[in-house]
Amino acid sequence: MFYNKDNPQWKFNEEQYLSQEEYYRFVDEYDELCRSMLSADIRDWNNKLYGIKETGTPEEQERKKKQGLIYAGIAMIVFASLVVSLIFKQILIFGFIACAVFLYVGISMIVTGSGEALESTSKAIMNRIIGACMSLASVSIALVLLFRSHFEGAELFLLIFVIVFGLAGLALVVITIMKTLSDKYIYTEEINATCAGYVRYVNREEGSNNRRFTFINTSPLFSYSYGGVQYEAVWDEFVSKKDSDIALGQTVPIHVDPRHPENIASPIMKHPGVIVFKIFMGAACIAVAVGLGLYLMSGSAKTMTVETEWNPVIDKINGDEESKLIQVTDNDIESLYVEKLNITSEWYYEIGVVATKEVTADGEVISFTDEAFNKVIYADFKAPEPGTKLLLYYTVEEERLEYGKGYKHSFASGDPDRFEYVGTHGAYINK
Repeated sequence: MFYNKDNPQWKFNEEQYLSQEEYYRFVDEYDELCRSMLSADIRDWNNKLYGIKETGTPEEQERKKKQGLIYAGIAMIVFASLVVSLIFKQILIFGFIACAVFLYVGISMIVTGSGEALESTSKAIMNRIIGACMSLASVSIALVLLFRSHFEGAELFLLIFVIVFGLAGLALVVITIMKTLSDKYIYTEEINATCAGYVRYVNREEGSNNRRFTFINTSPLFSYSYGGVQYEAVWDEFVSKKDSDIALGQTVPIHVDPRHPENIASPIMKHPGVIVFKIFMGAACIAVAVGLGLYLMSGSAKTMTVETEWNPVIDKINGDEESKLIQVTDNDIESLYVEKLNITSEWYYEIGVVATKEVTADGEVISFTDEAFNKVIYADFKAPEPGTKLLLYYTVEEERLEYGKGYKHSFASGDPDRFEYVGTHGAYINK
């Protein structure tokens, strides 16, 4: 990888072995750099933190800025779609938009290799593999959502898991194999290079119990000539240790990409433990996908349900805990309304939706989307807004059935967010 001297994270020195004192000084400088970024101009944040300089013509720089605005707009669209989905309780809105966004990102990664500036050839290839898997997953999940009526609830979830696990495992296996064979297919040229020093940077990872682990990543700075051009470069992937195995001034053979001679194969790509672990994880994901797929094909998933013992906990988190709703029984309606209003005919129950609201001299009058309901006057308090759902308890004026409108007379109503009817009465069925 090209040695970017302007990257403030990369620290150069000529010490093969980093002392404990130097280690702590190095980490403190990194912490100070991160703190300075908090007060930096947001437009220069990435440039300062990652050391990426503006390159190319003014037109190319303007194009990059427009691309940045496009990605920011996409992120806002995804967030807005999630909010809208939650408001209208239609998660499919978010599902389709998320699929479209990931498809766009995946195709962009396939075309561009994602990385520019500090990305190496091998990383660009891996990015294209990831982009292809993202695109396939997006299209597959979108088709599953589009034809969801052909699946039961549990089958739909399992099919999405099959797609995600299968493509993720496939991508991991292919990327690992590509890295293992990188010398043969990417870094095909072997040349001699001299170690001119050492480049290090700090890497932090979050562990369990909110613990943070600090690592020093190291690469020798190689000086070499290729095709009559002098290069200074570091490994495409730094090694996670503070000391180097190569002495200062030592000449060693390295493998470079002949198309981009500043890219050097890292020994981490060939570590047997890393290779075996990644292939094992990829194979495990594929095995899970195959197992779920066979389970689906056997038809066993038809007996499954998406309901679990955790649903009450989820309902409580969402504020839909069953115990919060006041349960209304037949005895409640009979004693509170039927007896007091001297209702002698049969009464019924169903949920109605407010269609319109108008203000009259007698109060606020609402109508319902089901025109079989009579209009209701609210004389003493504010009427509900159009679109509001109401629990409606009503009687039927059978002599008005022939008109098809206004034959349902509501004598009581309730808010479904506060009350729940648990009686035996249902909606009127016109015979």
